[in-house]
Amino acid sequence: MRNTASIPATFKPSGGIVAQPTVEAVEPPPASPTADSDLNTIWQQMTAEDTAATPVGQLLTLLGLRLVEVDPEGLEDGTVASFIGKVGEGIVVVPRTMPQADREPIVRRFLDQIGTEYKVLKERDPKGRMFREARLKIECFDWCTEDHTEPQFADDIIHAGQPAELELTGETGDRVPLLHSRLGVDPFSPDAVQQDPHVVVDDEQSMYFLPPMQALEFANEMTAFADEVRAQARRAAQRPADSSPPAAEPGHYSWCDTGACNTHRYDESDGGGTFVEHIGATYDMPIPEPMSVMHDQLLSFNLSADESTVDESILLSFNSGGEGTTLDAAETDQAIANLEAALSALRAMRAQMVQEKQA
Repeated sequence: MRNTASIPATFKPSGGIVAQPTVEAVEPPPASPTADSDLNTIWQQMTAEDTAATPVGQLLTLLGLRLVEVDPEGLEDGTVASFIGKVGEGIVVVPRTMPQADREPIVRRFLDQIGTEYKVLKERDPKGRMFREARLKIECFDWCTEDHTEPQFADDIIHAGQPAELELTGETGDRVPLLHSRLGVDPFSPDAVQQDPHVVVDDEQSMYFLPPMQALEFANEMTAFADEVRAQARRAAQRPADSSPPAAEPGHYSWCDTGACNTHRYDESDGGGTFVEHIGATYDMPIPEPMSVMHDQLLSFNLSADESTVDESILLSFNSGGEGTTLDAAETDQAIANLEAALSALRAMRAQMVQEKQA
């Protein structure tokens, strides 16, 4: 959902002096007034012809402004000149190497935009277009966390959402950032992808701007990566006694611990024959020392299937302290969700362990 608000912004007009309505011309006073309002009144009463005929140096003196020359590298990247301030207290900054023929049109364009309100103007375009402050109706987004209450140049306006962060706990216990993502829109970007809502992925070295479908493909790749990490963690957590059984034997499942599977014989009254009770390898979650749990089981689970049942369903034997139950696929999914929630709570509490008490 979007919301529309009137916020400070900037735009790039074509440049050139905007002629003021013709009024009776007045002679500049012999000495510049000191009050900003007096200076502004005199400035507003001057016609376009008056300003064009007045040397730039006299205009700067009249308006209480200073011209400051700097080394070209002292200017912001991409900026050839700038104005900071207002009538009565402002400076025009130009590179000392700029020829007078190029300097004067820029200064006059700055002077055409100033008044009694503080402004920051920048000349960036070689064709003479200028950035100036104005008020535009900008379409914002309900997820945007940027502060748009202060005047900004168009190139600086972006919409950004709350970031999602992937961090890793380092050796010293500090959280090390690995990956960040957030929603974004850069309405004045030359890149068409950035002009519309997209996902920004930052890996601490580079930023990648992904349109929605590409972001979903990336998320799927991250899910596959997470599954592989999870599988690696499971393999790493197995102790020697929990090592995987040999390859599946005929008549068994691939997950069977054939040494634990039990073969049973039907009574002659039931027609004779045999059936197998399939048992998978057991994983016992280690308990923290010196915690004591019955059977040394905090959690223990393994797969099983009984050929004597009608549908020979594969079930998960889920135990804690020797007291357990069997779960079908849906019940196992719920157990996984509960464990993931418990793990999330455990991580949150771990993070809180390093927080200081509030005064």
